[in-house]
Amino acid sequence: MFTEIPLKSMREKDKIIQLFDLLQKGDCWIGVNMQQAISGVDAKLASAQFYKGGNTIWQLVNHLIFWRKTVIIRLQGKNALPPMPDMYLPADLSETSWRTTKDHFEEVFLALREILVAFDDTKLDTDSPKKGQTYYDLITGCLQHDAYHLGQIVQLKKANG
Repeated sequence: MFTEIPLKSMREKDKIIQLFDLLQKGDCWIGVNMQQAISGVDAKLASAQFYKGGNTIWQLVNHLIFWRKTVIIRLQGKNALPPMPDMYLPADLSETSWRTTKDHFEEVFLALREILVAFDDTKLDTDSPKKGQTYYDLITGCLQHDAYHLGQIVQLKKANG
C-alpha cells in the first residue's frame, strides 16, 4: 500500500510518516508490526485479562486509538482530548464488536497519516498546543508510545500461546 523510499532522500516529515507506515503494516525494525500483532487475535483473546489489574489487548488497542486521536486533535491546533474513554473494554465482547474496534484502529491510523501528510513540516520545531511540547515531540512521542504498546500486545498474545 505504501511505497518505501530511501530515508536519505526524504524530508524529516516524510521519514516520520514512513516510520508510522512501517510500524502499522510494514517491515519495521522491531520485527512485528501492528497489523501482525493483532492478526489472529479473536474477541476472546482480545478481552482476556492475563493478570489481576492488567490490561487486555482490546483495552490497549482502544488506548492507541485514543492517543492517536489526541495527536490528530493537537495537529489541528487544539489542546483537547477525544470524546471517548481511554483504555476501555466495551460491554459487547462479540467478534463483531472486536472487528469494529480493529476497523476503527485502521481508520484512525489512516486519518493520522492523512493529517501528517498535510502538516506543514516547517512547524515541526514550533510549539504544539500542549505547553512545553513541540510538534516534533508530539509526533515522535506518538511513535514511541505506539511501539511501547505494540510490545505489550505481542507479549499478551504470546502469553496465550
